[in-house]
Amino acid sequence: MFNIYYINYTKAYEIAMLIDNKLLEGKTREKEGTVSGHLEGDIDETPFTKFPFIGKYMPEFNFNGEVAGEKSSRVIDTVKVITTKSTILGRIYDKAKETQKLESKEIGRLIRLKDVSLKVKNENDILGAKTLLSGAIGDIAVDGVGNVNLSTLLEVMFKDSSYILEGTLPKSKDGKEKKICIKIPMQAENEMENQYSVSDLEIGRVTVVGIYRGCFNVNELDCKLNRFSSETKNRETYNNIIIESDEDEEIIEEVHYIDVIAIVQDINF
Repeated sequence: MFNIYYINYTKAYEIAMLIDNKLLEGKTREKEGTVSGHLEGDIDETPFTKFPFIGKYMPEFNFNGEVAGEKSSRVIDTVKVITTKSTILGRIYDKAKETQKLESKEIGRLIRLKDVSLKVKNENDILGAKTLLSGAIGDIAVDGVGNVNLSTLLEVMFKDSSYILEGTLPKSKDGKEKKICIKIPMQAENEMENQYSVSDLEIGRVTVVGIYRGCFNVNELDCKLNRFSSETKNRETYNNIIIESDEDEEIIEEVHYIDVIAIVQDINF
């Protein structure tokens, strides 16, 4: 059981159809029941008999004969099957391999990562893009052209804008902490399911379902995922992000990229 925070339904539907392209629309259940009985007895026409403790005389009846019967019933229930985003995603969820070990041999595999802590990386970019796409700025006058609908123009410019989220996996046995990166396309509204917002993804731990794409340098991946970020453009001059360790060794920060299909919260009963 799970509750959906986010789902790329188009992607989920296509993958679900690859798994099984048959959708159940309805089913009929039939129940049959049979009841039968058998009884024997006799009738004794003796004189009236006084029953002890009652003190009254009553005839003594004993049924002598046979009664047999049989009754059958048949019930047919027609059940309508409703297809929802959850039922489509359920096929993928069951097929996805639950793993915490992200290796090159897993590239292209449908995976499920549990207990992931997510954090939005490009908050400033999101706020600016949302403000412009919301229609807060209407038509503007351009000399020689007239009024230009800025919102429509910005929708074209920012159509590739996305939420960039970084996720932290639970620590492995060796104490190392792996990080993942996912991208959710930005829309004017209704990006999340069930009236959730992106900030809800940062509360607690979630389960990420997607396709593993490989391990990348953080700076290189940021430049590709968020081309409209001024911060990213400023970082393009650097080849790598260098972290100094206690041994003064240069370490290149890496992150595992997941082509996300859905983000859900597992439910236990």
